[in-house]
Amino acid sequence: MSTEPGQESLERGQFPMTRWSLVLGAQEGDDESRKKALSELCEIYWYPLYAYTRRKGLNPTDAEDTTQGFFCELLAKDRVQLFSEEKGKLRAYLLSAIKNYLRDQAKMTRAAKRGGDQVILSLDVELAEQRYAYEPTDFDTPEKLFELRWALTILERVFERVKEEYDRLGKSEAYLALKGLLAGDRDDSFREIGEKLGISEGAARVTLHRMRKLYRRYLEEEIADTVSEEESIESEIEHFSTVFSN
Repeated sequence: MSTEPGQESLERGQFPMTRWSLVLGAQEGDDESRKKALSELCEIYWYPLYAYTRRKGLNPTDAEDTTQGFFCELLAKDRVQLFSEEKGKLRAYLLSAIKNYLRDQAKMTRAAKRGGDQVILSLDVELAEQRYAYEPTDFDTPEKLFELRWALTILERVFERVKEEYDRLGKSEAYLALKGLLAGDRDDSFREIGEKLGISEGAARVTLHRMRKLYRRYLEEEIADTVSEEESIESEIEHFSTVFSN
């Protein structure tokens, strides 16, 4: 019997202890576990914050210092507790936190910002600048660009996970042929896709259906890692739709 991609599923009604919920729930884990969870999230989501500081008008060097300094303070102190109104979603928390940090930044020396020049995260600023050069100008405010980059960071991780699963199953060609149809309702010619993959038109449709199910599950899992309540998953997906439609 063939293996269907991603047969295991995210159980409804049993919201997992994700990295963000671990960070928020002090009683659920020790300080080291919480700091590790937050550090992992920062490694994933630093670029939206870097893009935010660049759109605020900071040059690349100052944007790097600010982003690194922000994470230094975030990881060195239990800063999460200071933003209780935003604790439900990592996206909202980080946007609120970076705004507060920038307001306070003028009171700090650079050494204080960088924690005595301590490097908390490895930021590939050269690559970040290459990406920033192509950021759309119609996302003209720092907040709009942050929201766009946040959503795209999650989607990039989802696509990569789907690709890895199909690579693991030896179905890389199917992924390459159908990846452009994953995130939307658009359907190309399944007869042409089937011919390219050496399968029937019906089989091509079934393959896309299964791939979309896997895409949706991975999307829910990635978002679950950034929210503290299961009902927030759907609201975050809806939020993504508004980001891309603006």
